[in-house]
Amino acid sequence: MSIFNIFAGLLSIFVLIVFLRSIFKTRALTTNTQSQTNLRLLRDQLKELAEDHRVGNLSSEQYELSKAEIEGRVLVEVSKEPQTLVVSGGSAKILSLVAIALIPVTAVYLYGVIGSSDGQDVAAFVDAQNDSFDQTDLQVLADKVIKHIEENPEDTQAWGMLARTYQAMHKFDEAANAWERAYQINPDDPAILVDYAEARGLTVGGDLSGEPAELINRALEMDPDHGKGLALGGTAAFAVGSYQLAIDRWTRLMKANLGDAQLMETLQAGIAEAKIRLVQSGDGFDQNITEEVEIEQSTVILEGVVRISDEVRERISAQDVVFVYTRSTEGPPMPIAAMRIPVDQLPYSFSFDDSFSLMPSRKLSDFPEFIIGARISKSGNAIRASGDIESSTSVVRQGETVEIVIDSAVP
Repeated sequence: MSIFNIFAGLLSIFVLIVFLRSIFKTRALTTNTQSQTNLRLLRDQLKELAEDHRVGNLSSEQYELSKAEIEGRVLVEVSKEPQTLVVSGGSAKILSLVAIALIPVTAVYLYGVIGSSDGQDVAAFVDAQNDSFDQTDLQVLADKVIKHIEENPEDTQAWGMLARTYQAMHKFDEAANAWERAYQINPDDPAILVDYAEARGLTVGGDLSGEPAELINRALEMDPDHGKGLALGGTAAFAVGSYQLAIDRWTRLMKANLGDAQLMETLQAGIAEAKIRLVQSGDGFDQNITEEVEIEQSTVILEGVVRISDEVRERISAQDVVFVYTRSTEGPPMPIAAMRIPVDQLPYSFSFDDSFSLMPSRKLSDFPEFIIGARISKSGNAIRASGDIESSTSVVRQGETVEIVIDSAVP
């Protein structure tokens, strides 16, 4: 006996029990109509509206007005649902018992005549039905919005809803065209600029360079705290190597969302990666910006002075840069913390705290001891290379004061 047959038998018993209980009591039933489909679509619209308000696409006033309109439509649809009172009498009970007996017999007979064992692949069937159902629902919604736009061609919110519907259907070109129309109607709305930029990027695989980046920059000029603009603007800046700009934008976004733990974690990871790339590129990063999100002032973990020996001083030039770094005594050689100093500032007194840590999950304060060293880079790159001038390394503990002398050339 197949698993299908076992479950079919159990399901039949369950259905019989339900029917038998239903015969001996009175209850109210709600009929299934097209209104239920409309209600489901309205529910999805409410969710989408709430998401737009959360990310800053809609003001609180716009959100409340749109929400009230949709809730009003919900009440209209609910009022269309008829209620039918079903009362079981003696004759009704007899007919119900006959129907119950015929249901399993008829089902088994019909399955034997027109059924197929291929239909027992339930997982594949459900996946196919879900895909079809979702696309159908979205197309129904798109058709309704298009009909509304035909009567109200200047409604930017409707164009935006159509664009988001197309994006959910992965019709990115159509979505970009819809956002373009909204942009033409209102070119000074930061939310439209950002969404249009995102849609343009999706048409080319997520690339935000070029015009999408320009649209985002314009939006942030109008509204420097636009959440989605800061998120995408940081991504666009990171992609073209503008790591400090990415750090600045993501840090600003963090300050406005300190209560969102998941977003904070994502942004911290992005900022940490941008810091690493920035140090490796030799540009350094602005600590004053990133420290703004710290709840408390960081405690100094290590301090000291770095100097260059007279024996190698003649080898340096004004274009050289100095990297002071710490790394773990065990594990990967990637630095835990680093700072960049112009060579003309040597000797230089420095101090390390957690704000110099390159990754939030790998803070300097997490290590009781670490290796410290310094190197003069001839190329400006943080990666050690032949011709650089470096110090020996030493193991130090938290709270110590150390002197670093750069005195030997890298072969």
